[in-house]
Amino acid sequence: MSQENNENKKTITIRGIDEKLYRKLTEIARNSGKTVGEVANQAFRTFLELSNTAKQTASGVIESGKSFLEGFKEGMGNFIVISDIDELTVNKEELAEAGKPVIFRNIKRLTLLGVTDVDIANYIQEINNVDELIVPPNVNKIKLSQKCRMVRRIVAQNLT
Repeated sequence: MSQENNENKKTITIRGIDEKLYRKLTEIARNSGKTVGEVANQAFRTFLELSNTAKQTASGVIESGKSFLEGFKEGMGNFIVISDIDELTVNKEELAEAGKPVIFRNIKRLTLLGVTDVDIANYIQEINNVDELIVPPNVNKIKLSQKCRMVRRIVAQNLT
């Protein structure tokens, strides 16, 4: 049997080990000239490395997927993206003159002046990550909400 450095080695009892798996592990140790502890340590090391690699890969795939979807929406969707603004007021005429559906993203306070449900359906593709969305009182908030993602608050304009 091979000898490993006994530093950081400790006798540990693990409950709930599958007996068949343990027999296979013992057989591998015997056939390789190693102790069961050495083979188990290598199995644990390999498992932890694979888990870490899988976690990093999954994180990369998620980020790539998000970037792809954003690019697809903007590039293939033929939209105008308005983003990263503290406060913006847009009226019905400006929406109509844009010539393409608009995506509003990352805006702290967005005010839509004089827009109707038809304007929202025709000219607004999406409203995403807006802290406060101010709309005319006649706008159907249910229909408007279908265009919203991560909007914290929708407020009807006070006409006084």
